[in-house]
Amino acid sequence: MPPSTPSRRQRVAGTTVVTLAAALVCAALATGYAEAARPAQTRASVAPAGVAAEIPTARDVAFAIDAFGPPTRHEADRASRSATRKPLHQWVRPNYGPLSSSFGYRWGRLHEGIDLAGPYGSPILAATDGCITYAGPEAGYGEVIKIADWDGSESVYGHMSSFVRTSGCVKAGQEIARVGAEGDATGAHLHFGIYINGAPVNPIPYLAKYGLYI
Repeated sequence: MPPSTPSRRQRVAGTTVVTLAAALVCAALATGYAEAARPAQTRASVAPAGVAAEIPTARDVAFAIDAFGPPTRHEADRASRSATRKPLHQWVRPNYGPLSSSFGYRWGRLHEGIDLAGPYGSPILAATDGCITYAGPEAGYGEVIKIADWDGSESVYGHMSSFVRTSGCVKAGQEIARVGAEGDATGAHLHFGIYINGAPVNPIPYLAKYGLYI
C-alpha cells in the first residue's frame, strides 16, 4: 500500500516552522553571539522535498534562543561587580567645633551623647541622610531635632538657638539648625546623640566605623 502523502496544509505548516527556526539560527550566527557556544562539530541535515532551507536541529534552536535570551548569571554577577557602588551611608561632622564633653556617666547619670563646642548661632548639619521625626522642646535640651535613618538609627541634636528645618527629609551635610545654649547648658554647644532601636550608643566609635573621626 503506498504511503499516505501529507496534505497541503501539513506541508505549509512544516515549511513555516522550518523557515522560522532556520532564520533564528542564521540571525544568531550572523551576530556572532551563538558562534562561541556551538559545538565544534557540525551536523548535516537533509531538507525534505520542496524545502530549500537547511533544517536546524533541536540543539541549533536552543543555541539561538540562548544567544538572544537574558544574560547568564555569570555575566550579571560580573557586571554587578564592575559597577560603581555608593556607600550605604555617608556621615559628616554635625558641627566643626571641638569635643567638649564625652559620652558616659557624669554627676550620677548617663550623658547620652557628645558635646561639640561652637560659636552661638553657628550651623548645625544633618550628620546623615534621614527624615525629621521631631523638632521642638525637650526637657534638659531646650530645643531638639530628631532624625530617623532607614537602618533604624536615630540622631539627636540639642541646645540649638533656632531651627532651619523642622520637617521633611534631609541629606548629610544639610543645615538643620543653629548652635545655642538653651536647656541645661553652661555655654554654646551642640549636644549630639545616636540611638539604635531606642538605646543610646557612643557616637565616637560608631562614627569611626564609617570613617568619621571626632
